[in-house]
Amino acid sequence: MILGCVTIGQAPRVDVVPDLVPVLPGIEIIERGALDELDAAEIAALTPQGGRASLVSRLRDGGSAVLDEEHMMPLVQRAVDRAVADGADAVLILCTGHLASVDAPIPVYTAERLARGAADALAGDATLGVLAPTARQLDEIARRWRDDLGREVILASADPYTADEAELAAAGRALAEQGATWLFLDCIGYSERMAAAIQQSSGVRTLSARALAGRLVAAAVAARADRSPQ
Repeated sequence: MILGCVTIGQAPRVDVVPDLVPVLPGIEIIERGALDELDAAEIAALTPQGGRASLVSRLRDGGSAVLDEEHMMPLVQRAVDRAVADGADAVLILCTGHLASVDAPIPVYTAERLARGAADALAGDATLGVLAPTARQLDEIARRWRDDLGREVILASADPYTADEAELAAAGRALAEQGATWLFLDCIGYSERMAAAIQQSSGVRTLSARALAGRLVAAAVAARADRSPQ
């Protein structure tokens, strides 16, 4: 089985995919990025204007870009198409932002649906604190938790690509002080190391989108492999 990991930024995601490999034994991973074929000027042109919905992702050089959510869809579709053409049996989109459905002849999973749904289920009736990359995303993220999952959340921001461990820990403590008894790191850029540091500092159980999406897509891909003809 081959899993195509599609980032809305640039591949390879050396900060993400190594964390997925241990939970995907026997699965080959290929990486494609929505921005792989764009130069710096073209990426800069995707910066959202005004209050438009935004996404944040990593670039190949280790930097990050803030991207207009709506304008990303054709680029994401092309990255998925490349993964399919290169033999992927399923695709995981490495983003917890809202992306309209893509067309593909194979299953396409999104970190948004997998990880947010799992965090909602695990937290149950507890107060959930959500950490997002930028303050400009907070109103939109709150609305989506409310509209998609019927849940009010407490929000804070800390950029996983630029914040140091102290800043991340402070954001986690701020959510705990506001009453959060579970924390969810709502961006694929937050690592398990970051989640552990935030949990230790805040004293609150902390879930990362990366870990939840990785484990759930592993289960889905394994089930498909079991059903495949031998």
